[in-house]
Amino acid sequence: MKKLLIFLIIVIGALAKASAQYDVHFTHYWNMLNFYNPAGAGATGKLWGYTAYSNQMTGFDNNPKSMLLNVDSPIPFVRGDHSLGVGALNDAIGLFTNQHVYFNYAYGFKLLGGRMAAGVQLGILNCEFDSKDIEFGGDNNDPAFPSGTANGNKFDIGLGVLFQHNGFYAGISGFHLNSPVILLGETNEIQIDPYYNFTAGGNIPIKNTLITIQPYFQLMTDFVSWRADLTAKGTYKYNDKEYFGGVTYSYDTSVALFLGIEFLNITASYAYELYTSGVGAKNGNHDIFIGYKMNLDIFKKGKNKHNSIRILK
Repeated sequence: MKKLLIFLIIVIGALAKASAQYDVHFTHYWNMLNFYNPAGAGATGKLWGYTAYSNQMTGFDNNPKSMLLNVDSPIPFVRGDHSLGVGALNDAIGLFTNQHVYFNYAYGFKLLGGRMAAGVQLGILNCEFDSKDIEFGGDNNDPAFPSGTANGNKFDIGLGVLFQHNGFYAGISGFHLNSPVILLGETNEIQIDPYYNFTAGGNIPIKNTLITIQPYFQLMTDFVSWRADLTAKGTYKYNDKEYFGGVTYSYDTSVALFLGIEFLNITASYAYELYTSGVGAKNGNHDIFIGYKMNLDIFKKGKNKHNSIRILK
């Protein structure tokens, strides 16, 4: 099974010119707006840093594993609505390791009683292919495959817009808009096709309760293939903590369940995604999310009022 999986990955990904959707999908997409849309940088109004880890197709050798680090924030000490973000993604699948380091900038302005933001992403894509585990069963010097380790990188561009109004948002973004071609060795290359992402979400409080419902939707497509996710999340507030859980349904792909908690500005959540066909329930995806938010009030002008410690007797 291991040899078969390696062979399939190589045939699909390491031919002289390979073209496929390049980007990873995280089950916690609904908490990662600024990763899927550069206009989402600063959308929370706070400094927002998080890490996400996805272990996909669990139980298979050389299964995909992805890890993301992301930080974004409004710029509080300049005039106007400006935000910055930076992130790094490491995505390993079989004999390939793809890395993406990116910088986001977003500018926001008032529109129709809400906030509209436009964002740009500039980054570097790096792809590495390691052939040391290939077993051809014959000639190990096949010129169609790189020998040893081959890597290459390319400049990358993304754009996005986002509209927010009364707890609801909707946005659209495009990535790899310059269709970067990464050269591996002298004869092998990977073309990264553009893909587009539409996302929307909101917050629906339930009257006279501490419960809110948050629906989310995301559509990813390169106009050849597509993936749509619909999420229903419920949140309960109790003693300065927020407990949440929910379900995500992806048509003809999977169902995911998640549970999490927010406390002391920390968000922690775990999700398990079950494929609805093919792989089976026990070989699903494990998804872990940990984030931290910090208010930027420390940069505002004004005095911090407090009692003197001399009267605390």
